Amino acid sequence: MTTSPSIAQEFYKIRNEWAAIDRKRHWQLAIWSVQFADVDIIDKFIEIERTAVGVFEDIFFRFDTPFTEDTEAYEKALWNEYVSWFEPVERSEYDIYGALKKDGFLKEEYTPNLSLRPCIDSIWRELLRFRSCVKVMEKLHFCIYFPPVRPDMPEPGPWFTSILKKGVPEGIRLVTIDIVTNPKVVLPPQLLQSKVAVLQPKLEMVAAINNEMDKGGGSADTINVDARFRKQVRKVMECTLQQDVSVMDTEISTLLSLSKKMGGTSAAIAGLMIASQAYFMIKESDRSLRYAEKAIAKSELAMKANDPAGYPTWKSCMMIKAAILVGKKKRKQAVEIYETLAEEAANRADAFMIMEGYRLSGHLYYEMGQMNTAFESLLLAIEGGSYMELSVRRQSTFLHAACLAMHIGEKIRGGSDDMDILRERIHELLGDDWQDLLQEENMEKAIIRRKPSLFEFN
Repeated sequence: MTTSPSIAQEFYKIRNEWAAIDRKRHWQLAIWSVQFADVDIIDKFIEIERTAVGVFEDIFFRFDTPFTEDTEAYEKALWNEYVSWFEPVERSEYDIYGALKKDGFLKEEYTPNLSLRPCIDSIWRELLRFRSCVKVMEKLHFCIYFPPVRPDMPEPGPWFTSILKKGVPEGIRLVTIDIVTNPKVVLPPQLLQSKVAVLQPKLEMVAAINNEMDKGGGSADTINVDARFRKQVRKVMECTLQQDVSVMDTEISTLLSLSKKMGGTSAAIAGLMIASQAYFMIKESDRSLRYAEKAIAKSELAMKANDPAGYPTWKSCMMIKAAILVGKKKRKQAVEIYETLAEEAANRADAFMIMEGYRLSGHLYYEMGQMNTAFESLLLAIEGGSYMELSVRRQSTFLHAACLAMHIGEKIRGGSDDMDILRERIHELLGDDWQDLLQEENMEKAIIRRKPSLFEFN
């Protein structure tokens, strides 16, 4: 007889999965590679380990700072969050420092050194100093949890790659969650083998939650609108695997109804953006475009009102709209969107989006045969990317911009001083091995040119 899964059973599967790597010494980053439906319970497992009732000996900490393409600004925000850990908190169960002090585990008082540069290296340095103040930590670790990024957020894979290549100090380990159907933490194979533990528990969370609800159990919060909205987001994302438009229509309708009940600009924009992304993922471009345009209109109003929810949603939906227009071979309209993105990004010092806006518009000009304009756009992309860290430039679409700029430049300005200046600039921004980087196997994608439509030259 088959036993129906319960939430408790799934939780113990997660605990056992962690126990299997807990004492292994080689890994510096643990990645939970799971389905959307599994994220909440793994997050709860880590939250429990942060409290006094956690069963593992390592001490867990959590960073909630949202990831951004501007890694310098991101690390500065991480530093500020780290400093805040040692300030008084309202909920004593999450006051790790207070708990250690109260229980007599501190050898001496600790306060962060605020004179250090706000970056990840300073965080490692201070964590090690803090660790040295804790008794019985010689063989144990500080486990630092980075929650999964949302579908509309940039990929943190290059940042984690840079961290792992430098090496995480002994005594510190990193943990994150990645969605197996839409991975955001993509790492080089050699790092996966040598420094990463990938956890892939076989969970049945959808069935377990359904069983709890069928029993009328209180574990599933169906009263709180915010909780229902989050669950509905997961449901919508699960529907993208079915490719069934009628089912998606029903789930999107429920999602938008909940976002309306939540009230506020932020919830309304989030619902529209998720609807646009979901339809885009199942290749329903007309529906996706309709919701993207609604989200863009609302997010523009939010941006004018200086609402922080406006710009991230606006740029995500502008990217979706441009991608749909490219798919419909409306390249001129797509170029306008990418250039608008780059201009707004410049106003907001968003280096990655400056680069992407001009890179993508440059590629479209290239496809339309407008080589001089394409070259100029790609030069702007390179300059936008120059404000990103070297490690990000070497592992991002900056390489595509540089590769295509070199390819077009050789055709239209070969032998000129312009090309010498470009080579020197790319050398400066990528390092001595810049030519090797631009000749890697995947760089051939950067110069692929699709045939333009006859109507695009009018």
